[in-house]
Amino acid sequence: MPREANDPVYLAGEDRLTDTVPFTRFASPSRFEHARHDTPELSLEEQGIFARLRPLNKNARRAFQALKAKTQDEDTAEEYKHHRQFIGTDSGVTDKAGSADGGQAEDSDHYVLSIGLLPEFPTIGWRIGRGRNKLKNLGVDLLIPEGEGVAGVHARLCWMKGAGGFFIVAVNLRNGVDVFLNGEQLRNEQRLIPFQNGISIGECNFTLDFVQRSHEEEEQFQVELSAFYSKVMKENAPLMLPTPSGNEVRLGNWLVRNPIASGGFGRVSIVTHVHTGRAAAAKELWCTPRNSGNVHREVKMAEAIKDLKHKRLNLPFEIYHQKLKEANAQQARIEKLLDSTWSPGSSDTTDLYILYSPLSTGTFQALTRSRFSNKVYTPLFAQVLEGLAFLHDNGIAHRDIKPGNLTIRSYDPPDAQIIDFGCATFDNPILYSRYDRPGTIPYLAPEQVEGAKYCRDVDYWAAALVGIEIMGCSRPSLQVTVSTYDEIHAWLDQQKSDPIVLCCKEMLQFEPEKRLTAKQAVAKYFSGTNAAVTKRRLSELT
Repeated sequence: MPREANDPVYLAGEDRLTDTVPFTRFASPSRFEHARHDTPELSLEEQGIFARLRPLNKNARRAFQALKAKTQDEDTAEEYKHHRQFIGTDSGVTDKAGSADGGQAEDSDHYVLSIGLLPEFPTIGWRIGRGRNKLKNLGVDLLIPEGEGVAGVHARLCWMKGAGGFFIVAVNLRNGVDVFLNGEQLRNEQRLIPFQNGISIGECNFTLDFVQRSHEEEEQFQVELSAFYSKVMKENAPLMLPTPSGNEVRLGNWLVRNPIASGGFGRVSIVTHVHTGRAAAAKELWCTPRNSGNVHREVKMAEAIKDLKHKRLNLPFEIYHQKLKEANAQQARIEKLLDSTWSPGSSDTTDLYILYSPLSTGTFQALTRSRFSNKVYTPLFAQVLEGLAFLHDNGIAHRDIKPGNLTIRSYDPPDAQIIDFGCATFDNPILYSRYDRPGTIPYLAPEQVEGAKYCRDVDYWAAALVGIEIMGCSRPSLQVTVSTYDEIHAWLDQQKSDPIVLCCKEMLQFEPEKRLTAKQAVAKYFSGTNAAVTKRRLSELT
């Protein structure tokens, strides 16, 4: 039956149903695709169950029991066949829906959410409500047939395009039709569902119980989820793990998920915005009397550059700050999420800063370990030089150029960025001393030695070392010496005339004043590089 134009499912969210083909089974070649409700002997992992919506209060339990009764009644069983699929017990998905003795639902009863048992319209997720008689399947997947204060189509539970997590979307616009997530009222808006949650649909209270998996099970689930995103959402899977964990921490509007890197006085974690699902990188800085100079310098630099606009720079867009009294409680919670290789003394910590930046997962380290063609290397390296030239034009020395601080957001079209401005400075010249030793040793320029002064030219030296590394030359494990310098140039002399090779020859000079600048290199060797790159498959570039 056609849907009415004012159906709330049409009105909320970014997806529309006009061109959506309904289906209830995942069509990709997957072991989850056979996880039907009539095969309860399969394990939970094989069924692809990732969450269970459990009734909590009397109203929710009564409504759930009413649904079970309708699925067993001979006169109504066929009408509720679609909804019966999503009834489960802790032993799995069930076709029998348990006993209908008129009592309360058992504690083990719940609605099942499984990637192997998709809703009628997978792109918009699992619709929940008391149903509408004029619509096929009553217009919902998770039916609350006699729920007090529950609208026909009340809310949706779904993954969303471009977002890293599982959401609840309040779709009904009528007054008095409420959706609450952990006490926050939602109306025609969405929220990321955290691990600890309470969901109110009208007068019915639920909790979404996320399945916790082993590492191997989670890897398999990610494979299936990637296939789901590719075939159903028509995009790559999100960077964020969609299944929340018990260790997540909320800081402001961000949920801290899993750590991806650590440093001398802070870590970098993946975070998700609770409103939009936007994934970002959060660098935490625990300030103590010992490291306060470095921390405050990094925070000051972040404040100075966050409003700069350049597509080759991955800059912080938000800075979070808590004083010691507030930060101590957060520290204990965050440390549960992270490893124990570093921990500031709680008595020493004075401030917590968190720098939020756009998330990129690929770096130039992948280029140093892969065999791509120069058609891949050249535009990416040129883009790094463009970003470096912009920094220097604005009086900023990065001072830690290395493969790990150069990210790749896309190979085709090429899209590279410079990240991590923890060592950046406006000073020029700069004294290299025991109190200020920025950078990574193998990429330090010859003039970066104790008691000597140096300028922004050290960035050109480091960039050249990155350039030869992605071209296949093994870089020294320590700071370049005269002998290793000669070996590098001997290797460069043996290479064919390539823009990166020629550029690195001129940048890799012992005398800083003789080094080719980034701006000069772009103009001399890479002019028009990006314009010459057309849309191709990655396999064609290798």
